[in-house]
Amino acid sequence: MPPDAAARGRVHAVLGHPRVAMAAKGAVAATLAWVVAEQLPGPVAEYSFYAPFGAVATMYPAVAQSAAESVRATAAIGLGAVLGLATDRVLGSGTLGLALVVAVGILLAGIRWVGEQRVYVPVAAVFVMLLGQGAEVEFSASYAGLFLLGAAFSVVANALFPSFPLRRADDALRTLRRATAEHLRASADRLERDDDPPPAPRPRPLGGRVDAARTAVGELVGSSRGNRRAHRDVAAVDVRRRTFAALERAVLLVDDLDALAADRPWGASVQSVPTALRSPMAEALRRLAEAVETVGLEDTEPGVRADVDGAVSALAAALAEHEDAHGRDAAGLLVATVVTTLRRTLSVLTPEDRIRLPGLGASAGVDAGAGVDGLGRADTTDDDGPDPRRDPGRS
Repeated sequence: MPPDAAARGRVHAVLGHPRVAMAAKGAVAATLAWVVAEQLPGPVAEYSFYAPFGAVATMYPAVAQSAAESVRATAAIGLGAVLGLATDRVLGSGTLGLALVVAVGILLAGIRWVGEQRVYVPVAAVFVMLLGQGAEVEFSASYAGLFLLGAAFSVVANALFPSFPLRRADDALRTLRRATAEHLRASADRLERDDDPPPAPRPRPLGGRVDAARTAVGELVGSSRGNRRAHRDVAAVDVRRRTFAALERAVLLVDDLDALAADRPWGASVQSVPTALRSPMAEALRRLAEAVETVGLEDTEPGVRADVDGAVSALAAALAEHEDAHGRDAAGLLVATVVTTLRRTLSVLTPEDRIRLPGLGASAGVDAGAGVDGLGRADTTDDDGPDPRRDPGRS
């Protein structure tokens, strides 16, 4: 990529970040709230700074979130104001009254419905006691009213210019796909080495990528509520949500494969598995990497899923030959677990109506031994009863 194009891409990524849009909307809302508050009559204008404060405190990426937090913040301020007024009437604004109002305010801030705005309960109570100074009622009304005015500007700004971080969610999902695919390929490379333990570097953990994708998709879902832009493309949000859910489950299953390599179940390490089994295992992992990287939930053609299904079937066939020659040993049990995990991973990457259970049809649901519709049998076992190669936990 040319340097100019790369620089433009970085600038576009920065300017397109939801935080930049939120900063601009917050600045506009706070400024307008302050200008309007300055024009209000009487002593209210003396506290006009609470209006921009309310705008900043309730500026969130999503319209619905700004509205909800505005209500919670105003309620928290009102609760704190009542506490401050009551304490001032009984004990005055001395040391004892201040200590009591702070203690009770912090306790009341634990009310669940106040949420993130809990801090305003003790803060408002302290403000009323220490800043009201003989005009506690007027101060309380001005504080709550001006804060609500600023919050209203934030909600309006968000409603007029709603954020819809679809591209950010896509970027996070793409990064997670690539990282998972690279992880699987690195695991396949390690599997083909004969060293025990292998000298190849371990794949990087995927938790950070999963967290980033979860945050990006969560922000997209949250921003779609009350968002006029999202109403034009409701299906896009649902596709990203379900795609992340599938990738998250796939990563959990990939972690299971890593755990098998680290835990040495039945006393067998992965490197102790015969090459005749490790080679098809590595091939199945590489095929699965291609599926993770390219297959989407809206895909209705077998495509690369057929390659994964074929590679797993080849591994199951190799396992059958191994057990015919050596019986059910530790290496066979380990490989049988890998076969089951690979099939489960393929199933979460496959649309539900494309999953077929041998002898039952797609309507039966998803099973560890399921294949992909139209690809033929997913294993080399009979349909009569459980098979340890398909599920080593059954007998």
